[in-house]
Order: sequence, then C-alpha cells, then structure tokens
Amino acid sequence: MLSVLIAIIVVAILIYVGIVLYQRYLLKQITDLLNKKSDLMDLPVASELDEVGNLNLAGSSLEEYQNLQDDYRNVKNNKFPEIDELAQNGQQNVNDMKIFDARSDVAGIKAAVQVIQSESDRIQAALDQIKQEDDDQRNEVKVLQHKYQELRKNLLAKDMTYGPSVDMLNDSLQRLENAFNNFAKTVESGDHKKANDQLQQLHSNTKALEDQLDTIPALYIQLNEDFPGQLDEIKGGYTQLINHNYAFADNQIPDEIDELEQKIAENLDTLGNLRLEAVKSNNDLIADRIDSLYDVMQKEIDARTEVDGGFQTIADYIAHAEKQSHTLLIEIDRLGQSYVLNHNEDEQAHELETQLQDIRNEHDKDAEAITNQPVVYSEILQRMHAENDQLETIESKQTEINDSIQQLIEEEKDARRTLRQFDMEIHEIKRHIENLNLPGIPASYMDYFFVVSDELEKLSANMNQVKIDMKQIDRQLGMIDKDIQTLAKKTTELTDNAALSEEIIQYTNRYRHSNETVDTASKRAQKLFDEDHDYAQSLSVISRALESVEPGMVDKLTASYQQQKSTQY
Repeated sequence: MLSVLIAIIVVAILIYVGIVLYQRYLLKQITDLLNKKSDLMDLPVASELDEVGNLNLAGSSLEEYQNLQDDYRNVKNNKFPEIDELAQNGQQNVNDMKIFDARSDVAGIKAAVQVIQSESDRIQAALDQIKQEDDDQRNEVKVLQHKYQELRKNLLAKDMTYGPSVDMLNDSLQRLENAFNNFAKTVESGDHKKANDQLQQLHSNTKALEDQLDTIPALYIQLNEDFPGQLDEIKGGYTQLINHNYAFADNQIPDEIDELEQKIAENLDTLGNLRLEAVKSNNDLIADRIDSLYDVMQKEIDARTEVDGGFQTIADYIAHAEKQSHTLLIEIDRLGQSYVLNHNEDEQAHELETQLQDIRNEHDKDAEAITNQPVVYSEILQRMHAENDQLETIESKQTEINDSIQQLIEEEKDARRTLRQFDMEIHEIKRHIENLNLPGIPASYMDYFFVVSDELEKLSANMNQVKIDMKQIDRQLGMIDKDIQTLAKKTTELTDNAALSEEIIQYTNRYRHSNETVDTASKRAQKLFDEDHDYAQSLSVISRALESVEPGMVDKLTASYQQQKSTQY
C-alpha cells in the first residue's frame, strides 16, 4: 500500500515538474517572439517610406507609395498591438496554468510575427524598386541627353553624306528631343510608370533613327556617285563602240540610260522621304539594269573578237565542204554508171550542195556587212555557230554517202567471190551424184537441182550487166545460199538412202529363201531402187522387213555406214 502511495506521489511530482517546465518553455517562446517583434519594429521601413516620400512621386507611382504607407500603418497600428495583447494574455494563461489557451496565444503571436515579417519584406522590396526606377530613369535622362547631342553633332558634321534625307533626319531628331524633354519632365514629376512607357518609345524611335543614319550613306553613295559614274562610263563606251562600227539589236541603250537617270532622280526623292526599304529595292533594280547594259556592250565586244578570229575559218570550212561536195558528185556520177544507187545518194548529194550554197550566200552577206556598215556582231556570231553546226552535219552526211557508194565496189567483189563458191559447190554436188553410179536420179531432185542451177545462171547474168543492182544481187545471193543448203541436204538424203537401201537389200538376201515376207519385200525394194529410183521408199520397205526378222539390225547397219562414210554428202 505504501509503495502504491509512493508511486502516486512520484507521478504527481513528475507531472508537476513537466507542467512547470512546459510553462517555462511557453514563457520563453513568448519572450523570443516579443524580441522578434522588437527587431521588426527596428526595421528601416519607416525611414525608407520617408525617404521615398521625398521623391515627389506622382501618378501611379504616388498611388503605389500611398498604398505602401497604408499597409505599413496597418502593420504598425494593428499588428504590433495585437502581438502585445496576445503576449500579455499568454503570460497570464501560463501563470493560471491554462496551458492550452497559452499554446493558442503563442500560435497567434507566431502568425502575427510572420505577417509583419512578410509585409515588411514586401513593402521594403516595393520601396527599393521605386527608388531603383527613380535612379534608373534619372540615369537614362543623362544617357539620352548625351546621345541626342552626339546625334546632332553627327548630323551637322556629316550632313553631306545623307543627301536629301538630312532635313527629315533633323526633323526626326527634333521630335526625339521633344519627346525626351517630356520624358525628363515625367521623371522629375515622379510618375515612374508613365516615364517607363515614354522611355520604351524613346528607345524604339532612337534605334530607328540610328539605323537610318547607318543605312543612308551607302544608299546615297550609290545614287549620287556609283550609278551616275557607271552611266557616264556606259555613255562613253557606247559612243566609242558606235564610232568603231558596232551596232546593237533593238538599240535601246540611249533610251535605257535616260530612263535610268530619271529613276535615280526619283529614288533620291524617295530617299529624302526616308522610305529606305523602297530606296533599297529601287537601287537593286537600277544596279541590275546597269549591269545588263554592261552585259549588252560586253557581249558585242566579245562577239566581235570571236567573229574576227573565226570568220575566215568558217569561210575555209565552207570552201572545204564545197570541194568535198564537188568530188562526191563526180564519184556518184562515176559509180552510178556501174551500179544502181538504191538509197537516193544522188538526190541527197544535190540537196547537200543546195544547203552549202545557202550557207555560202549567208556568209557572203555577213562578210559584205562587216566591210561596209555597222553590224550586230552577236547576231553574226550566232549565225557563224549555226553555220558551223550545219557544216559539221553536211560533212558527216557527205562521208556517209561516200562510204555507202564506195561500199558497192566491195559488195560486188564479195558477191562475185560468193558466186564462184556457189558454182564450185553445185559442180561438186553434180560430180558426187555422177560418181554414185545410180540406176537413175529422182525427178524431184533433178528439178530442184536445175532450179538452183538456173538461179546461178540468172545471178551470173545480172552481175555481168553494164549497171549492177547490188540490192537485187544481195537478195539473190541470200536466196541461192538457202537453196544450195537445201540442195546439199537433199543430196545427202539421196546418197544415204541409196547406199543404205542397197546395203540392207544385200544383207537381207540371207533370209529370202527362208522367209517369204522378206523375199517379197526384197523384190519390191529392188524394183523401187532399179526402176522407180525411189531410194527413200526402197529403204523404208527393206528396213521394215529386216526389223521383222532381226530387230535392231537396221540401226546397227545405219551406224556402221555413217562411221565409214567419207564424203560430206
């Protein structure tokens, strides 16, 4: 029982000690927060407000400043007393052992301190910004004032480089200075927002003026010096070329020069109005047109150089082609007496001669023009190039025609060699048939043989004509070549059929007395051989008979014959 009592006493003591310690903790927090409040009260916000208030603010800047004053006044008159009251209540609640109420008071003090801290920081930052804007804008006043002084000095010192634009540039600078004076007054009045808007516009307009001052001199030099100088050079060059018998197609150079001078004068007016993008565009067009004038004159100078160097070359080329044409026509006439010209070589050669005459006439006209009057050398050069191309084509066709007619001689030689070969081959076939000593030759074979012989005789007669048609002869040679190949094949078939038929008839004699069918077939085959001279049928009859009594023997006899065969037929 005593131990329980002791335990209760110990717990009570511990609770009491805990409460006492927590009271001290809360009292310390209250003291720390009051010290924090004192620190906040010592912040220089009030003095900063007084300092900014001496800046003679106006407009939205003044309105913002007044709002900051009201905010600080609210903090000073309401938040600081609120902390004192909460601290007093908190201390009393701690003493009265109202721990939870005291905790609530401490939380309230913390929140109030945080609000004061946040508001003080915000007010301070806003005041700093107002002072910074005031300093920046006053500095801008000095910077811009110096810049406009430099711009005016520049305009006065270099007014000749700006040409007709100098008056409007001065007007622009005057407007900038007037706007600057308004800006300076606004800065002095303390209306920072309005001053900021004016400053942005001043920067934009100043940058535009500086860009104009940088751009205009180069444009003015083009209009006042470069272009007039180039046109003077073109005028002088044009006069010299005319004096040296140059001419120009659709001679627009003097009119173009007059028009360009008018364009330059108009663009100077445009420059005076500060329409710089239009001036740039117009200058580019003027430069292109001036370059075109230089190109036109240079084209004629280059053309004359090429004409002077190549005109006689074309004349020599024409003479060479005419000589070739004359020689070709003579050769065509000579060969035309011996050969039929199947490709209209004569007409083609005369057509080329006509083309040459046209080229000669055109070239002679240009030669006369060069001698007697100013000429457009570029046009003559163009015709020279065309004449050269035509002469190359004519020369190529002359060579083609000459090769074609000269080939007739070789074709005739080849045809005669081929005819001799055909004669030799048909005589060899004839001797081969005679050497076979056959009882007779089939009529169909002899008919074909005589057809081929007649074709050879006809070919020989055609080749012995005074005027040979090689196209017709080539056609005949092709036909005869095929017919001789066919005749050779028929000769081989005749030879093989006769030889095999005779050999197989002799072989089957061994079966005649023992086989009536073979005997009958042998007699019929012999009759076909001796009387009808149908060696193919004779071979067919006797081969079937032999196969009936000795299968495979016909193939063996045929193979043996082919191995022993000594002639090509």
